[in-house]
This record gives sequence, C-alpha cells and structure tokens, in this order.
Amino acid sequence: MGHVKQVRDRVGNAVARYVREDVRADAVAGLTVAVMGVPQAMGYAMIAGLPPVYGLYTSIFTCLVAAALGSSRHLVTGPTNALCMVVLNLSVHIPERYEGVGILDVVLLLTLLTGVIQLLFGLLRLGGIVRYVSNSVVVGFTAGAGILIAINQLQNLLGVDISQAHADRSYEVVLATIQSLGSTNLYALGVGVVTMLIVVYSHKIHRRFPGALVGVAVTGVAVYLLGLHEAGMGALRVEIVRDMEQISGSLPGAAIPELLRHPNYDLTRELANGAIALALLGLVEAASISRAIASSSGQRVDFTREFVGQGASNIVGSFFSCFAGSGSFTRSAVCYASGGRTRMAAAFSAVWTGLALVLLGPVANMVPKAALAGMLIVIAYTMIDKHRLGLSWRSSRSSRLVLLGTLGSTLVLPLEHAIFLGVFLSLLVVLRSTGKTDLTQLIPRGDSGFEELPFNRAAPSPVVTVNMEGDLYFAAAEDLDHELLKCITSQTRVIVLRMKRLRAVGSTAMAMLEHFWSLLRERGIHLVVCGIEDELERVLTGSGLRKQIRERNIFYADNKLFQSTELALARAWSIVEVERRQGGADLAGPESQMSQEITASDIMSSRCIRFGDQHQLREAVWLMSELHKHTKAISPEPLFLQDREARLGGELSPWSVLQALAGGAEGRDPDELDDAAVGECLRRDFKTSIQAIARHDVAGVEVTTPLARIIEKLVDQDLQVLPVCDVDGRITGLVSADGSLRALQQTLSSNGEGIDD
Repeated sequence: MGHVKQVRDRVGNAVARYVREDVRADAVAGLTVAVMGVPQAMGYAMIAGLPPVYGLYTSIFTCLVAAALGSSRHLVTGPTNALCMVVLNLSVHIPERYEGVGILDVVLLLTLLTGVIQLLFGLLRLGGIVRYVSNSVVVGFTAGAGILIAINQLQNLLGVDISQAHADRSYEVVLATIQSLGSTNLYALGVGVVTMLIVVYSHKIHRRFPGALVGVAVTGVAVYLLGLHEAGMGALRVEIVRDMEQISGSLPGAAIPELLRHPNYDLTRELANGAIALALLGLVEAASISRAIASSSGQRVDFTREFVGQGASNIVGSFFSCFAGSGSFTRSAVCYASGGRTRMAAAFSAVWTGLALVLLGPVANMVPKAALAGMLIVIAYTMIDKHRLGLSWRSSRSSRLVLLGTLGSTLVLPLEHAIFLGVFLSLLVVLRSTGKTDLTQLIPRGDSGFEELPFNRAAPSPVVTVNMEGDLYFAAAEDLDHELLKCITSQTRVIVLRMKRLRAVGSTAMAMLEHFWSLLRERGIHLVVCGIEDELERVLTGSGLRKQIRERNIFYADNKLFQSTELALARAWSIVEVERRQGGADLAGPESQMSQEITASDIMSSRCIRFGDQHQLREAVWLMSELHKHTKAISPEPLFLQDREARLGGELSPWSVLQALAGGAEGRDPDELDDAAVGECLRRDFKTSIQAIARHDVAGVEVTTPLARIIEKLVDQDLQVLPVCDVDGRITGLVSADGSLRALQQTLSSNGEGIDD
C-alpha cells in the first residue's frame, strides 16, 4: 500500500506541475496546428483517393496514439502528402481486380499491414536503420511526389473529368488533362486560383496566418452565396465536399476492417510489398522530421520508441477508418514554433480537430473541391525544396546519383518501386564507401611528428608504416593483402601496420592478415602492428594470429596520440639494426652513405615548417602569428608549401603575406584609417589562395648535395633557408644561410684558411 501511495503521489505531483507550467502552452500550440491542419487533412484525403472526412479521422486517432507512445515532444502524426500519394498508387486499381472490394476496405487493410511492419521494426530495435537511408532519397521522392500531386489535382482545379480516359501514368494524366482543357469550368478554376493566391500571400501578413483555412472558407462562402454548387448551374456547377461523401459531424466508432473479418489472402499478399514500402517511407519521414526539430529543441529522440508509436498509431487507426499516416513536417514545425512543450501539444491538436469535426462538420460539406485542389497544388510546389535539392546535387557524385535515381523513378515507376529503388541506391552508396579500407603511409619527422602521404607514395625505406582506417569487414578485406604488398621495395625490411581506426573486424579480416603475414615471411620481411584496441585484441587472440605475430611485435593503443606507433617504429628500427649488425646488406639505402665532404645532411635541421598549398591566406596568417609567439628569431622563417602528396610546392614568406594583405587598403589614405578600418581592409583578401601569392620557383636540395652547391642555390634563389628534399621531392628538413656559413668556416679552418687569414 505504501508503494502504491508513493506512485499515486508522484503521478499527482507530475500532473499538477504539468497543469501549472505547460498545459496552456501545449493547448495553444495544438490549436494553432489544428487550424492549419484541418483543411490540409481534407485535401490529403483527396490525394489518397478518399473523401475528405477520412483525412480528419487520420488527424485525430493516429495523432493521439503516436503522441502517447512516441518519443518526440513536437512530432505531429497524421496524413502526409507523400504517403497519401503512395496509398493512392497502391489501392486505386485493386477494386477493379477483386469483386466486392471497395477502395476504403483496401486502404484500411494496407494501413493495418503498414502499422504491423512499423511496430515490428520498433520491437526489434531497428531504429538505427534510418541512418542508412540518405537525405537524397527523401528529398528526391518528396519532390517527385509533389510533381505527381500537382498533376493529379489539375483536373479538380480545372473542374474537368478525365475518368473516361483511363489515364494511369503521370504523362497519360497530363495528356488527358490537356485534351479536356476545352471543357474547363471557369468558376471552378476561379475558386482554385483565389484559394492559391490567399494561401501564397497569407505569409506576408504573418507567418502563422492560417492561409489554407481562410482560403477554403472564403471560397466556400462565395460558392454558397452565389449558388455555384446548385444543380441548376449545369456544366458550370462547382463540386463541393458533400458530393464525394457527406460529413456527418460525428466521430467514427471502432470497427474491425472488412478484409480482416473476411480475409482475402491473395489481396493481402499483393499489398504486402507495398505495405513494406509505405512503412519504410513513413518511418523515414517520422525519423527525419523528429531529428530535424530535435536539432533545434535540443531533445534526444529515441527512434526505436518512435517506430513503436508510429506502428501502433497506424494499427489503431485502421480500426477507426484512418489511412496510413506519419510525421508531418509542416504541422510539427508549427507545433514547435508555436511553443509546444510536451507530446500533449500533438494530442491537443487531435482534440481540437475532433471538436472542429463535431461542431463544424456540416459547414465543411460546403468546401469546394477546386479550393482543396488549389491548396494542394501550392503544397505540392513547396514539396519541391530547391534548397535541399541544390544541397544534395552539390554535395557529391553519389548524392546526385541517389537524387536523380529516386526522383526519376518516382515519376515513371509505381511509387512503392521508387521507394525501394531509392533505398537500394542509398545502401549501394554506403556499401561502396565502406567496401574499401583507407590506406595511407606515415613518415616520421625529426620534430616528433608524422607526415601522412597517399598510399605507396613514400620514398623507399627499410621501415614502411601503413595507416589503416575505416571498415575491415569481408567486403573491404578482400584482396587487401595484395594491395598492402604494393608498398614493399627492395629496401623494405619491416612493415608497421597502424590499425587503431579499424571497424567491423571479423574472420575474413583475420584470414587476410594471416595471409599477408605469410607473404612477408616468404620475403624475409617482419610485421609489426600497433594501435591495437580492445575489440581488435580479442579478435587477434581468438583467431590465433596474436601468437603468430608474437607479443613483442604487437603494440596496444594508448591515450597519447601516436604513442604505440612510436614504440612500434622503435621496435622496427631495432630489427633493422640487428640485421645490419649480423652482416646483412646495407639497409639504409644510398641516402645513408656519408660523404667525406660536408653535405646537406650534416647541416640540415629537421625542424622546418610545412604547410599545404591548398590553404587560404587567413590560415597562413594565423600560423605565422602563432609561430611568432613561440620563437625568438629576429627574421621569421618562411612557410614551405607542399602539395597533397607532400612534394615541395613553393615558398611563402612573411613579406609576401604582408604585401597581399596590404592590397586591400590600396586607394585609401593611411592617415584616415583607424585600427578597425585597417583590420577590415586586411581581411578583404583573407580568402585568397596562398598558391596565388607564393613563390613557385624554389628548388630544394637533396641530403647528399655538397656545401658548395647549397651556397650556390641560396645565392641564386635569394633565400635565407633552403628546403632539403628526398628523392621524391618531399621536404625532410632545411638548411639555412647561417648554418652554411658556419660549415664553410669549419671547412676553411680545417684547411688552414680561417676567416682571419
């Protein structure tokens, strides 16, 4: 009893706190959503091929259930334009093939199947699956659905009947509509155009102005007062909602769908594939909308719970004459912008919609079909989101492929097939990007840092360090062992594999690594691995590969960046040194051969500043200013530029940077510029590429270059410092004019020719 009392008190306190703090905000937000959503729901039912009242039912019951069981505080569930288009596509031709089956019976069964599939997704905790459906799929499908909605509503806008044309495809509908232009009902067209103008320009009054509601109300009153809906108008009669089905002004009772009481298994099997597509589209819509709003509200959305809520709402809705619904971006955005604080805001919108149906149902019978068509055409136009289309188009080649594939298939294929094709293309892009492990090479530098180069681009060395990142599941691991062999040269004695950023490592990856280890053994090359984290350690141990590689050649990941890599390199060079002492070949290569005369290797400093040539001027300014804080040198050092393969690309001196910055103040009187104006002038050229102002005629020297040649190059190129490069043109250090002069003095002194002589 004490526990029950505690629970009762806790619930009572929560309710009291909600009534005190949030109920007013939620009620106002729900009313705002309902005012905007009622005419939309009626129009969406027309898209689905149903009388408008069923859109209101869907806005009430699916919204209540989803709000009760879902996760998002602002997601408003109900009829959506894209889903309604799919419902129409899946159900419109079924009654022709199955005798005694009405379109509403088909829609309710389709809604039930869709809800069951969505509920299973939620119960199986598959909420993360939406991450693999790219934004381009949703954008492309929504844009295509918008075009189809506009095409299908043209006949209602023009007041013509193309049912006798048996037009199924979108181009057939367009042709049939064009052929019927001669019988256009000008009154219906006028009603639709006036509604469109009110909806479009209502936002200029206020962004929350209920343009759709005002539009259908104004045109409905006009049609009623002018008697345009009466039979006496003949061919010019404007059709109204009552002509499709009378709205009784009452809520529907619970009823088992006809096709559930008298199952038709052939029909159910035919609808199953479409239900999967509908369920997937609904979940993607709900997830993307709730995620978008959560990014602004700061809420963390539980997608698994959201899937359960969406599935349950469609299951319950099928027993209350509802068609399949999902999250609505427009209504959800209005709920958030109107100050909704909890999921009760969506529930309030359903309550207000129910009250509107009961109290104003007979009035809604007078709404003209052409007015709803005009409103839907405006909504269809907004579905073609030019900003998001442009973003997907500019993002990457893969995004363009998914976008065009989904958009094109939406216009020419059945919509359920278009959804599957879009999802397939999205998954294909994911598999393509994860089906190859990224390989690069790391080159240690004297300043304790590393330089990362494209794979197989580093100069020959006894120790080769390969950095592996990305996925290493069976698709990515195939042939990777032979790919790794490409970095081996005649000098290679040890391969170091850095494996810290690997994911999805399995048995295929271990088989590949074991084969690679065997190939290296055949060539007398050692394998050292580093960056081994806990998961990879368990796989190495379980596969037995840990014993084969041997513990002394395995280095585990550390909190300090590159700690295990440095230890692995120390181990690798110790192996090289042991083999050299045992009488092996000279493994250090031609660069280690010391000349009797002074060369660049004798006076070279490895502490040189390298900078990518793809950066902007602002980044060079920041780097130089930071270096100036930590150096006592009177003459600041230049930046040596390197291309994407770390080859010498030029030199950027502080003087050239100042000259470029000063260009923004040309034509201005220096005496009239204060500090703020000077800063603004200097910032004008911040986006300039450093390649445009760098010096590109700089030629480096090799480590074996003699002193005389170094001095000659310093004089010829008028430089204070000169980069030292390896055989591939990559910077390894620098020699300075001061260092060269000291070396020259040493040479003269050793020959008895000091500076004083």
